[in-house]
Amino acid sequence: MTVSGGTSRFVSKKLRKLRWKPKSDSLQTSTDIFSTGSWDDEVNQVCLWKTTNTGESQLITALDHRGDVTGMCWQTSDILVTASSAGQAQLFKYEHNQLVSSQVWSDLHGSGGASCVATHGETLATAGEDGKVNVINIRQRNPVKVFEKADSCSINDIVFSRSSDILTANMRGQMKLFDLRSNKQEASSIYLLSNDQVSINCLSKHPSQGHIVITGAENGLLAVWDLRQGRHPTTILSAHKSPVSEVKFHPDQPDHIFTCSQGGELWHWNGSSIRSAGVQVSSMNASLDTTSSPWLSSEAVKHKVETTSLVTKQPLPINSVDVLGHSVLFGGDNEAFYILNNIVM
Repeated sequence: MTVSGGTSRFVSKKLRKLRWKPKSDSLQTSTDIFSTGSWDDEVNQVCLWKTTNTGESQLITALDHRGDVTGMCWQTSDILVTASSAGQAQLFKYEHNQLVSSQVWSDLHGSGGASCVATHGETLATAGEDGKVNVINIRQRNPVKVFEKADSCSINDIVFSRSSDILTANMRGQMKLFDLRSNKQEASSIYLLSNDQVSINCLSKHPSQGHIVITGAENGLLAVWDLRQGRHPTTILSAHKSPVSEVKFHPDQPDHIFTCSQGGELWHWNGSSIRSAGVQVSSMNASLDTTSSPWLSSEAVKHKVETTSLVTKQPLPINSVDVLGHSVLFGGDNEAFYILNNIVM
């Protein structure tokens, strides 16, 4: 089965997370291996796939996973980490062209389990519906730091904004910044989407400028934040008509972002169109040079950003999207994954 400009494969499981295996070094231009994690099944799985020269995807490894796969990220090109609705985090190693389970941290979260996971260096962090955040060194059995009451509601997503800072997003429309060097349990900063307490479902950090974050919300809106300035978004973009499932910066070309929605949409946002329009890209109180991000230009974004729908609207939710090079990987509740090649940047 082929979709326009790409390929797809039916896998008989609803997919919650999909991630390209990162490049192993800067000379490598792309990768042909990716991981998928399922949810809402009697037995969920983490699978490793390889795309062949013909464009077909070949299953390399399928491992049973306790609970739904609620979070997934590659810590390095050889280490994959998942979060589970059963309250645990699991580490897998890529060895001899296979994926093998290496370590499990159990009972990290109470009711609802872990909802997300993030990594930085040898550190990983999980957050859950219980409002708790665990910080774990992958070489140690027990968490090195626990924010027992990081939040009073469900935490939906988590990223490392820096090696010493964790940023969480919650169902009340708040982002909270936690300083790992501090002895305090409270957040060092709190950011608010709006007064309506609309849930922030997902967040993505700019690959080279950690103070720039884009979030996707329950009401379909995207918000651009500059963590250095104020407690509210720099820009709010009218996006999907249904909840945003994931938002992703392109790892090498962060003028481009990709979003998918519970309404079955997949969009490519081309921020470089702002630059080409000759719009002055500036932050709220200082002119920035040409290396600055066009996403911080509130006026420009409103009028100059090009948005392209990459697939026809799907009847079921698209839960996850990832991008590497010119290839976009996505999948969801229709029990299939898709790879779109030659995406024009």
